[in-house]
Amino acid sequence: MKILSAQFVKTAMLPVHYPEPQGPEIAFAGRSNVGKSSLINVLTNRNNLAKASRTPGRTQAINFFMINDQLSFVDLPGYGFAKVPEKIRISWGPMVETYLRERGNLLLVIMILDIRRDLQEDDRNFLVWMEENQL
Repeated sequence: MKILSAQFVKTAMLPVHYPEPQGPEIAFAGRSNVGKSSLINVLTNRNNLAKASRTPGRTQAINFFMINDQLSFVDLPGYGFAKVPEKIRISWGPMVETYLRERGNLLLVIMILDIRRDLQEDDRNFLVWMEENQL
């Protein structure tokens, strides 16, 4: 599919704030600073659509982007190390788990890994959680 249009829709932390479903959603998951936002920017050919940073923990909520008025890309906060207060970082797990378990129009989860590093314990835990929740 060629991406002809891409636009930011909304940032949300709770299901009541998610945008109304408008087609299938593809979520991008992985460690903090692994390149989830950067991949969305490359796929959409838009340098600053998804805010990317060299600082781990830039994405602190769930960001929704409409693609070709047909589907959505969803940029999830990362797991693992992040340069944010621990209270904030700890809140990301339940936020992401709730989205992944409850979003009825979630079509696909793309897990991004850093090929320069071995699979980390957090990566394995996420994969196990995904399998246990049949995602």
